[in-house]
Amino acid sequence: MTPTLMGRFQTRILLYIFLALPITACVSLYLDLLEIGRFWDPFVFITAMTVVGLVLDPVYMQIQRFRWDNDWPFAFQFFFTILEFGITVGLMNAGLLDALLVDRIETSTALFHFTLVFIPSFVALLAGVQIFLVHWRFKGGELGRL
Repeated sequence: MTPTLMGRFQTRILLYIFLALPITACVSLYLDLLEIGRFWDPFVFITAMTVVGLVLDPVYMQIQRFRWDNDWPFAFQFFFTILEFGITVGLMNAGLLDALLVDRIETSTALFHFTLVFIPSFVALLAGVQIFLVHWRFKGGELGRL
């Protein structure tokens, strides 16, 4: 599949709403963050990571143009998602998310959270979206186009 920019945006937001947010709620409850008033910190982190991805999507489109088939293999998706995580952790550690966070998330906790969101999202991208949204693959990742 050769994704379009709108297809990238739509797929990223779809995975954010239907996978990242529910998993993040479970992570927040598991880490017992409600008790100490930090329940929303993982939501801020995963939202920041989604925003970083949305900002980088036009860059990915430019990189994609240099490939002979203009395709974006899943290996690239895997690598660049990890890069987005690193950028988001860097922003958090630099204090750029402090206005939104009650307290900075430890890197190990952020990695745990990222792993729990990334694996189901990647599997959903490889199989779930392609099975349940058949036209997705043939329309450049765009959800509303028939």
